[in-house]
Amino acid sequence: MTEVHPATTVDPPSRSGLTRFLLVLVIGTAIDLTALYILQRVELGPVVRIAVALSPLPANLVLLAMIVHAIRRLDEFQKRVHFEAVVFAFLATGIAVFIYGYLERAQFVGPFNTLLVWAFMALFYGVGYFISANHYR
Repeated sequence: MTEVHPATTVDPPSRSGLTRFLLVLVIGTAIDLTALYILQRVELGPVVRIAVALSPLPANLVLLAMIVHAIRRLDEFQKRVHFEAVVFAFLATGIAVFIYGYLERAQFVGPFNTLLVWAFMALFYGVGYFISANHYR
């Protein structure tokens, strides 16, 4: 039987922690979509438009803090895999946005939708995680 070093053990995420995360994610997404809808379809004064535009910020900052807290609880190997996935996602998203800009200037694609950045990051994070996890098998 192999001995597990205490520094490499990780408590699994608690059910209540996952529930809180999903709740904040759903609320944050609802705020994001509502703000987008209002900004696209409702006539507002400049101050109110700025307030609506910034309304998603608190929930997104809470999500960021929750994710960083969860990452800090991982063992060093898991942190390395996630780090490599994030680096891959960051660089690949940068390249994708850069190329999209050129395609937009060539009038091959329509105006850039900033929601695409999230889609690119999520997609490329998954690819990066797959690559990193398979690299260490």
